[in-house]
Amino acid sequence: MNPSGSRLWYLKFRFGNKKNRMALGPYPLISLVLAREKQADRRRLILEGINPAEKRREEKRGGESLYTFESVAREWVSSNVNWSAEHSTALFSELTGSSIALNAIQSGSRVSGTCYVTGNPLLVQL
Repeated sequence: MNPSGSRLWYLKFRFGNKKNRMALGPYPLISLVLAREKQADRRRLILEGINPAEKRREEKRGGESLYTFESVAREWVSSNVNWSAEHSTALFSELTGSSIALNAIQSGSRVSGTCYVTGNPLLVQL
């Protein structure tokens, strides 16, 4: 029971050596039988190596494509219209040509995978 008085069904699980808690729905709108079915579905995902909380976040986004470093760099370079075409091209090549893992970038949340920057002073300033 929450301090506000609402009651929820929760699933506690461990994924990647990290404890997680995921709401399955409000009680009594979600029956015990339905809560157990949802719990079984989430446990199947865990056995398949899929984080059910991350899967839910992706579904909530509605197939919205994730930002990559390349797409953000391309947008930033193209937003500076005062630069010459040669300067924009050179800067974009410098940004994307270094040893960067081009993983998804999400504002305000963590994404699994590595994202690293090495040996590029321009990227350190970003």
